[in-house]
Amino acid sequence: MIVCGLAAWRGRDLERLSAGAYLAAWALSLVAFRAGTGETQWAIMVIDAALLAIFVGVALKTGRYWPLFSAAFQLLAVLTHIARALDAGVSGWAYQTAGIIWGYLAIAAIGYGSWTAPRRYAEIEAADPTDVPGATRR
Repeated sequence: MIVCGLAAWRGRDLERLSAGAYLAAWALSLVAFRAGTGETQWAIMVIDAALLAIFVGVALKTGRYWPLFSAAFQLLAVLTHIARALDAGVSGWAYQTAGIIWGYLAIAAIGYGSWTAPRRYAEIEAADPTDVPGATRR
């Protein structure tokens, strides 16, 4: 909730979209989660895959690096679901713990992007529009 508030306060459109999507996925996961089972959480996997698609879309739209990290951590969350589905030997504890860790890392990436957004966008707006991207000044 703190990161979502940070994204609303300091973030721009893509940070707010990512935080809002994460918040919506979190709320849907609370409804779809089946407690007490060590089985693969298929509904949660669908929610995580949809969130992954949003994060990948954000990563493709911007030149910043934080969306790549949030998408990578979300990909690991989806792969954890797949690993549990393919191998029943993955314990329920490891399955749940991995999902929690990947979620915290994804939201940390969004938090970093939201915190640094004002400075980064100020640099972009201050840049000379005639500059060639990647060129050096002499």
